[in-house]
Amino acid sequence: MRLDTSADAWLFPSERLTTPLAKDNCWRRSFLPRLKPIGLAWANFQVMRRAHSSLLKELDVHPHVGAEQMGHTVDVNENVYTITSLKRRKEAVNALERAIGA
Repeated sequence: MRLDTSADAWLFPSERLTTPLAKDNCWRRSFLPRLKPIGLAWANFQVMRRAHSSLLKELDVHPHVGAEQMGHTVDVNENVYTITSLKRRKEAVNALERAIGA
């Protein structure tokens, strides 16, 4: 099947190319079969977005890059989606202890 390359074509079309791909169908057909075998069937798009944002931070990717990838401002990306890893939180506590001489 040839993809529609016209200016008004869907970026992520359904199989018939006449409607956009439904996120639930995409999830059920593509993501869930890969998540179930590894025990992550409970995950959803929000979990994936949060994981994406948090992993980028853990890899020290510049905050603007992560925000642009996710289509948000740095503020939203950092304050809504990103969760600091347990490793980094422990490092912060240890650094604080060293700083105050504990």
